[in-house]
Amino acid sequence: MSFERSFPDEIILEICRYLHPIDILLSFGGLNYRLNQTISDFIHHIHLSSIISYKNYLYLLRHIIPTIWSSIESLTISNCQILCLTKLFFDNTDNILPPNLKKLCLFHLNTYEIYYFINRLMNKSVVEELIIECTDIDCMKHQELYGFKIAQMLFFHHPTLKSIELFGDIIFDLSHLSFLSLSNSNDSDSLNIMNIGQLSILRRLTIPLQSLSSLHLLLIYQPHLEYLNVHIGDAKSTYDYTITPFPPLIHLQEFHFRSDDLAIKFENLFELLAYFPNLKTLSLNLTTECRLFFDGNILQTLVYKLDTFQFSIARFLQPTYEEQTLSTFYTSFWLETKKWYTQCYWHIDEDNLDSDYFHIYSIPYPFSNFDIYKCTNENLLSKDKSKSFKKVKRLDLSETSDVNIIPFLKRCPYVNTICLNDIYDDDENYGTDEEEDIIDQNDENISTDDIQSTYSGQLSLPTLSHVRYLILLDLPEHDLEFFERLVHVTPNLNRLSVFFDDLLEIIHVPKRKLCQILQKYIYQLEINLDYSWSLVDIRRDILKILRIFSNIQSLTISLHSSQKRSLIIVKEIIIYLFKYQTNLICINIDVDSLTCFEQILNQDGIDLIKRWLILSDNDRFKSNDYLKNSIFIELNSSSITIWL
Repeated sequence: MSFERSFPDEIILEICRYLHPIDILLSFGGLNYRLNQTISDFIHHIHLSSIISYKNYLYLLRHIIPTIWSSIESLTISNCQILCLTKLFFDNTDNILPPNLKKLCLFHLNTYEIYYFINRLMNKSVVEELIIECTDIDCMKHQELYGFKIAQMLFFHHPTLKSIELFGDIIFDLSHLSFLSLSNSNDSDSLNIMNIGQLSILRRLTIPLQSLSSLHLLLIYQPHLEYLNVHIGDAKSTYDYTITPFPPLIHLQEFHFRSDDLAIKFENLFELLAYFPNLKTLSLNLTTECRLFFDGNILQTLVYKLDTFQFSIARFLQPTYEEQTLSTFYTSFWLETKKWYTQCYWHIDEDNLDSDYFHIYSIPYPFSNFDIYKCTNENLLSKDKSKSFKKVKRLDLSETSDVNIIPFLKRCPYVNTICLNDIYDDDENYGTDEEEDIIDQNDENISTDDIQSTYSGQLSLPTLSHVRYLILLDLPEHDLEFFERLVHVTPNLNRLSVFFDDLLEIIHVPKRKLCQILQKYIYQLEINLDYSWSLVDIRRDILKILRIFSNIQSLTISLHSSQKRSLIIVKEIIIYLFKYQTNLICINIDVDSLTCFEQILNQDGIDLIKRWLILSDNDRFKSNDYLKNSIFIELNSSSITIWL
């Protein structure tokens, strides 16, 4: 009996529940009409993101994607695990987009890739919704080269584009773009730009900007926006300007404003919101020195006409007693009329005023990222009003004890990324007696699966089943205790980012249970070097890393900015990584040295790297056919990628 007849649709769809979208396309896509109909959702909405071999990805692009090309309605490509997915996609599709594509999401691109995409493809597309994430360590340098062209897209009359979302490591300083400068434009030029704005059908925009001046210019040239989400960076900008009057944005219903600029003032926003007469929803995500934002009576004057108001506002200044009690937020306006609830936490350091911190926020918490910094005291709502923070996807935990952050972990059931910075175990409140008993168990008498189930059931930490990614910024005096406990309650963890000194602690400290779990579950490892590596370091440490993380498929090594002899170091890293038989599919080496790349390019670039691979004596590289057809190597301004 054929596969098609022996497996009903329900069984195939049940199988698909356990597969990544790429694996579904590789397994069932393009085989016949019936299977294409069964997996139609995965054909209409393509998601390319997993750790896939170069050969399988080429097969997908050359043999499966063409058969479903006209059926693709939305396309998501993420370079988070393999940096070349987007480039290979466009290289193998003749730099065109599917004819019926309505939504395009591109994640983890550098600035040049964004520029290339906008310059070459946007004018050929009928895309209605565009989402782009920039992750580029050289973003400021590249912004000067490509920022103008990227920003032009925002003011160009695209016939179909209704929604744009740009975020990540890219900031637009619109005041530096001469074609947007009011002071350099005569009346006719301004009129032409305004006419373009009137023709635009853009209705939703998310964009990171350099300053309020840039936001002011943006509002002038996009008068028909209905939704606006703006992130103002922590740039050294001044606010001694006066807003040049412009027509109100009568269509704007929803405004989200985030700022890392400590100099932002209450009056700046008060004056700005006057131009949004029909605004219904406002969110503020601020770090500021302005105390007016922490007074509920004053904040009320800004938001009393709104249907929805949500906020997260923090400052590096000690809170007053009135602020700690939230008395100005416990009024009839906040609790009865609007039913908007507020919580806060704070830290007061009597010896160091620079360590003070105060954070107030809406309940339930409205944003995807939540920072818990130096938290030692909280003011919480009653349990019947305090709800879980279901929107939080990333938690940044810094410089406090486990006792203070565990309540936040319990409130965030869907968090998928946790960043740890100097989180330590409180010796006086170290979990439960059962937990201490578990930690004392003999390593030899317990399996990895037993460890996981035992810890999950008895630790005071909750089971964090959605967490996939841990970022370890700093260990507290090289103490692994809390990190180990957290690893035990994240059963689906598969990605780890760590600085090299802390990685050595993980490798050298006799924590066999911890190493067992990391070995079993981590498939993507990112190592940030704390210092300049030597050849001796590489030959000594690479093998240790591969022994512990023997199942990793993707490895990123970021060399220190002071790295000497970069070319020789990169060569040695590549040789030693492949000297041992591993499961590695993709290797990324980030190098903050233009000299290194110039030397590689001057020596035939990709061919030079292939010669290094041969020197590793890995059996795969002894075949010329494998070197020619099963390896992709990319060099850009700051990294080398080897994809097998």
